[in-house]
Amino acid sequence: MKISVVILTKNNATTIGKVLQQIKSQKIDDDFEIIVVDSGSSDDTIKKISQFDVRLYNIPPGEFGHGRTRNLASGYAAGDYIVYLSADAVPANDRWLENLVERLSDENVAAAFGRQIPYESTPLMERFFILRNYPPASIEPYSINNFNMNAFFSNVNSAIKHSLWKKIKFNEELIISEDHDWAKRAGEIGYKIEYVPDAAVFHSHNYGLKQVFKRYFDSGVSFSQMGLKPGVLRNGIGYFVCELMYVGRQNFTKIPYAILYDFLKFAGFFFGLHHKWIPKSIKVHFSMHAYFWKCKI
Repeated sequence: MKISVVILTKNNATTIGKVLQQIKSQKIDDDFEIIVVDSGSSDDTIKKISQFDVRLYNIPPGEFGHGRTRNLASGYAAGDYIVYLSADAVPANDRWLENLVERLSDENVAAAFGRQIPYESTPLMERFFILRNYPPASIEPYSINNFNMNAFFSNVNSAIKHSLWKKIKFNEELIISEDHDWAKRAGEIGYKIEYVPDAAVFHSHNYGLKQVFKRYFDSGVSFSQMGLKPGVLRNGIGYFVCELMYVGRQNFTKIPYAILYDFLKFAGFFFGLHHKWIPKSIKVHFSMHAYFWKCKI
């Protein structure tokens, strides 16, 4: 059995060295290769990568797309399993890779995804999001049909069968959420998705108010593209109440900021869902992925 670990990079100099070092330290009997596709880094990312034995490919920034570039990288893969890992997701231990791919030996399992552990410095709202959606215990069974808009299969830390990727490739038309779309389509033809809490990585974001609006605008756009109706009010209100309770227990003074944070998050998602009514000249500024709109006719 051979495994291909795929990483997409752009200006990840602060983390990529740690990520690659942790991959190289994995204790696993199977052979594995590391494939990195960089889309125009201008910092020391390439220098850090060159210190490790990896297969490095470079593409122009304008050719990047979450689905497109993962399909490109997967085409380079020689492994029976393809592992997708974000360039800022650091494996938590030396059994991460073994634990992540173990469930793929079941012929009914299409893919597996692992736990994400927030860093200590992670803002409370982001910490709550990660702890709620990537718990230390198993989710049995993981079901796309019971989809919660804040919990889904994630290519931050995932593994799929190479043979199945050849049949179900990532949707290159989506702005983001190519991972959820892939899992949804695999589930629709009878495959199972496994959540593996023992395959953990350290990963979190530190979004400011402007960034969180843009991130959830893009999420709303992707849901619109997939034709999904996530029930923003039904699911969102319950989430909002639980989050405020969590923030209040941790630091009561952060509640006003949390309210503003969530307002912008839900506003971004709402506008993204209805992006077809928004001029492209405005969407460029609402989105984290301005390139996506610039290349649209």
